[in-house]
Amino acid sequence: MSPRGAGLASRRERLVRRSGQLRRQMVNELQDLQPALLWADRLYDVWRWLRAHPLVAVAGGVGLAASRPRRWLGLGLRAWSMWQLVQRLRAAGSTVSRQSR
Repeated sequence: MSPRGAGLASRRERLVRRSGQLRRQMVNELQDLQPALLWADRLYDVWRWLRAHPLVAVAGGVGLAASRPRRWLGLGLRAWSMWQLVQRLRAAGSTVSRQSR
């Protein structure tokens, strides 16, 4: 084998070992994300089911709204208020962090 061929074979061997090492490292790091990915898969399955059965979703929403409209309206208004509060706190926090620099 020529010196160039031997060098290339040696380099290829190192790259294959490095690739295996990186693959094992990636698998270990992805183990931490597995619970979140399982939840994402479940949510995606629910989304696909709702898209396949839109009348069930509409009927459920109408049923909830008809059961206690004031409660749901109040809950919606509280959720909107909390959203606005979070946005204000984020804006205030970013202003404070900019001033402290």
